[in-house]
Amino acid sequence: MIALRIGLAALFLMIAVTLQTSVLPNIAVAGVTCDLTLIVVIALALSRGAEWGAIAGFVGGLLMDVVPPADHTAGRWALSMAVAGYVAGLIRRERTSSGPVGPLGVAVTVVLGTAISFFLYSATGSLLHDPSVDWGQFGVRLGIAAGYDVVGAIVVIPLVMWIMGRVKPARERRRVVS
Repeated sequence: MIALRIGLAALFLMIAVTLQTSVLPNIAVAGVTCDLTLIVVIALALSRGAEWGAIAGFVGGLLMDVVPPADHTAGRWALSMAVAGYVAGLIRRERTSSGPVGPLGVAVTVVLGTAISFFLYSATGSLLHDPSVDWGQFGVRLGIAAGYDVVGAIVVIPLVMWIMGRVKPARERRRVVS
């Protein structure tokens, strides 16, 4: 059953990266689009935990680093999404003890994940002297990215969490039936 979960996570990430690099650039505002890969990473982190979030973030980010039109140093997206996925998984762990993450909690998690990812990506770009990093427009671009991501999360996160929740190990299924 773990292999099925891993396969589904990989499928979600591949679909997200494909859509993000081929379709979503057509609706960019100020060069910013919906970060569908990050939304899938957050959904996986919220459904499975911090470790899944970090691993999914690393894999999704690495795909974003190498899939054309990648025009930056490889590893920047992998680092930023791994940290964002890990933090989202920590939020899940904290909320699970006091109840499930509600719609407002998901929106806050997406905004936080977007801010972490966007900041780390820009900061590593500054360290590596990437000419496309413009700190003067950082706040505007972060606001647009967060807005796009919250809107995209309305559809993506419940779908991914529902599908991942349906895939349970045999011992969990037996416990539910008995």
